[in-house]
Amino acid sequence: MSNTPRPTRSQQREEARAKARDLREKRASGEKRKKLLVTMGIALGIVLAVAGVVFALVTAMSAPNEKVDNSKKVPANVTKLGGVVIGKGLNIASAAEIEATNRVVIYQDYQCPICQLFEVPNSSQLKTWAESGLATIEIHPISFLDGQSFNNYSSRATNAAFCVANSQPEKFFAVNSALYANQPAEGSAGPSDSDLKSTLSGAGVNMNAEMNTCIDQKRYSKFIENRTSEALSQPAVTGTEIPSGTPFILVNGTKYDFKEYEQLTNPALFAQFFETNRK
Repeated sequence: MSNTPRPTRSQQREEARAKARDLREKRASGEKRKKLLVTMGIALGIVLAVAGVVFALVTAMSAPNEKVDNSKKVPANVTKLGGVVIGKGLNIASAAEIEATNRVVIYQDYQCPICQLFEVPNSSQLKTWAESGLATIEIHPISFLDGQSFNNYSSRATNAAFCVANSQPEKFFAVNSALYANQPAEGSAGPSDSDLKSTLSGAGVNMNAEMNTCIDQKRYSKFIENRTSEALSQPAVTGTEIPSGTPFILVNGTKYDFKEYEQLTNPALFAQFFETNRK
């Protein structure tokens, strides 16, 4: 039996009050911790949200604009109807030069095999006529044969040619010939953009940032679409007939009406036609 005296009623009440006070203090301390944690969580959430917004804004400002509006892009050194007129010294011909000399007009598609039949054997004499000032050579690159390759070679090659006309026009004639020399077979995958750039470089084009960007962006895609639609729906420049296909060739307004491949592949026959229709 314990000799410890029992606490009086007063002592019991004090002890109960102390325990209740201790419990209240612990409970209050816990509530404070909860409020602190909640406050810290909210603050952290706000910081993270602000950081996320800032990151998104910085990223948007620093990221390259992948969507480029080409709807109003027009190459320099090209006529309103999409012709590149090559004159003396293989430079862009002036209006006075065009008026004073013989005028050869060619509508073409870089994927067109019949165009290649004409271009490859005739390129040398066309170059001679232009360099000497005997004639201006007005080339209209159009694109309606994208379906003949697996990667839209026709429009991509046409765009590349217009990129050259825009910033390095003195190289246009050489590029025109090079594109035909590297024409892919119909129904195949045409040269990639990288291959096109190599072709242009091989033709003497300086593949600087401007040229690379122009090709990568397909900058003149809408221009090509519009000029192609016009070319196949209205009379050809200097002529009276609407081109029904390519190549469509005129000398001083008279259509070269070839009926056999030899008329395309034999430069002498075209030279004879030129002489017949020259000024």
